[in-house]
Amino acid sequence: MSLNSPEDYDRLGEHLDQLDVRLAGFAARHGYIVYPKLSGGRYPNRRITQEGRLLRSIVVQMDCTLKGEPYDQFFPDIPYTVWGGVWIDDFKQATRWFGPSVRIEAVPFSTLARTFDLHLNHIHDYLSRVTESYIMSCGRTGPLGSST
Repeated sequence: MSLNSPEDYDRLGEHLDQLDVRLAGFAARHGYIVYPKLSGGRYPNRRITQEGRLLRSIVVQMDCTLKGEPYDQFFPDIPYTVWGGVWIDDFKQATRWFGPSVRIEAVPFSTLARTFDLHLNHIHDYLSRVTESYIMSCGRTGPLGSST
């Protein structure tokens, strides 16, 4: 399959539909907003964010090949990364204060589909323990809108 249009990317990510109900339920229980498909870029992904003074986000995204190229066809063990991070956006100073993050990399989709709830709960538990004072004391900042 060639990846020339948003529809091509949408077809590549159709298998994520089987996670959507579980992700929406998790998001509703824990106060996250579910972002629309393809809002995190065209490559197959899902994203939820808890908005407030601290922003907590969990992203599920298809990995690239070992050569760094995007996959163009789905197969059951296509690798995924589940990432979670927390940060503070200070609009008065146009500064992002970076908190810690966690990554679970190269999870075959067949495994991810089976263990999705475990990953969501683990990452949420980790992120929910991060405090504003911890983020501020780490002192990692960047311009607002950066993702480092």
